[in-house]
Amino acid sequence: GTKGSIEGPYYREGSPELEWNGTIPMRDDEPGNPLVFSGQVRAVDGTPLSGAKIELWHADDLGFYSQFAPGLPEWNLRGTWIANEDGRFEIHTLRPAPYQIPTDGACGQLIAAAGGHPWRPAHLHL
Repeated sequence: GTKGSIEGPYYREGSPELEWNGTIPMRDDEPGNPLVFSGQVRAVDGTPLSGAKIELWHADDLGFYSQFAPGLPEWNLRGTWIANEDGRFEIHTLRPAPYQIPTDGACGQLIAAAGGHPWRPAHLHL
């Protein structure tokens, strides 16, 4: 097992619950390429964890997160999947796009001081 950590950037509690192989809520015309993200949740001893909750969220094709950007549906690209009796899940979503974080303010100063760049690679939050 691993030690718990913070909930993660742009996390929101209460996303819609879906079956173990459900499709993430999204707009009818959501741009992007299909992505299937699957796996199995197991205890430290390897026992499958039936009914485990997997929360997933990610940015849209422009790098925006629902509930943090205007004009996006409340639960766009956010969901909670319930693992099946074997601890398996299969999430149908879209491949996220890389995006640039804001460079104004303290975050921009930190990036500049570290000699970094403001681009985040495409990623999923779990």
